[in-house]
Amino acid sequence: MASAPSHAGRIPAGSGDGAIRRLPARRDRHRNAVGEIARYLGAVSILLVGAVHAQQYYDAYFSVVPTIGTLFLLSFIGAGIAGVALLAPVRRLGRNLGDLILVLAALGAIGIAAGSLVSLLISEYTPLFGFMESGYRLAIVLAIVFDALATVFLGVFVLIVAPRLVRSR
Repeated sequence: MASAPSHAGRIPAGSGDGAIRRLPARRDRHRNAVGEIARYLGAVSILLVGAVHAQQYYDAYFSVVPTIGTLFLLSFIGAGIAGVALLAPVRRLGRNLGDLILVLAALGAIGIAAGSLVSLLISEYTPLFGFMESGYRLAIVLAIVFDALATVFLGVFVLIVAPRLVRSR
């Protein structure tokens, strides 16, 4: 006598074209969940990068610093666009197109975060566009933390989603 659990995953005979449909493997579901968590945490992180740059541009008067001020404003705008794109329900446009948009937004956000982090670290030791940072005030510490988090989380997201995108082509 066969037990019920041994037959639970089968489709009854005569109920279709004879193909056996399988649910995604536990590992795939786990990877997808990790990817989605990384996507949302990365989106929040890049939005916080943008918020730090906006605060520095408007409240810390970096708007008057040539080149650096413009870069702070562009970072704020770019981080906002990438963050909103990462939070938007773009997969409603179709799984492949949605994943492509998300991967591109994640790569853009990684570029913003990594570029911001590298620029900040350079400006700590040598003048960058004629400007040099000194010390680690709260805004700098927050920028470093959020830049690093955005880069790591969105890197994980891209590593999980991009191969799936390539396989579907």
